[in-house]
Amino acid sequence: MNPRPSDITIIKRLIKQAKPYWRHIVGVFLLSLLAAPLALLVPVPMKIAVDSVIGDRPLSSVLDSFIPDALVSSKYSLLLFAVLMQVAVVLLAQLLSLITYVMQTYVGERLTLDFRKRMFSHIQRLSFTFHDRRGTADSIYRIQYDSPSIQNIALYGIIPLLSSCL
Repeated sequence: MNPRPSDITIIKRLIKQAKPYWRHIVGVFLLSLLAAPLALLVPVPMKIAVDSVIGDRPLSSVLDSFIPDALVSSKYSLLLFAVLMQVAVVLLAQLLSLITYVMQTYVGERLTLDFRKRMFSHIQRLSFTFHDRRGTADSIYRIQYDSPSIQNIALYGIIPLLSSCL
């Protein structure tokens, strides 16, 4: 009976299996990093509308350097700018979410498909006595339901962990 593989061995196998998709995985990681600065922009238009349009506070020096003077002179133009900025930020956030979802789905399904192909090839090489002892249902179950675990680990485990650490 073979001893159970160590965690390091499993991680090495995971990296080897995911190696053809490293560019895609890095892309998903970078897209997940873009979500944080974009989320920080969400309250800025509301701050402009409440503080400078409704209230009498001047724009902060950072915002004043980005907004043209023609917009700052009129409260209506400043309000229109805040509304358009809010729409733009929300659209960018939704677009980023869509692109991230499509990339994660593509990479995850490709990883799962390749892993299933590798498992199926391995099961075909096993002897008939192995299948007689274990049953074919166990092998089919493992191919069907255990193979998405590579997707869960690589995309939904490691990437959120790394982006949260950063």
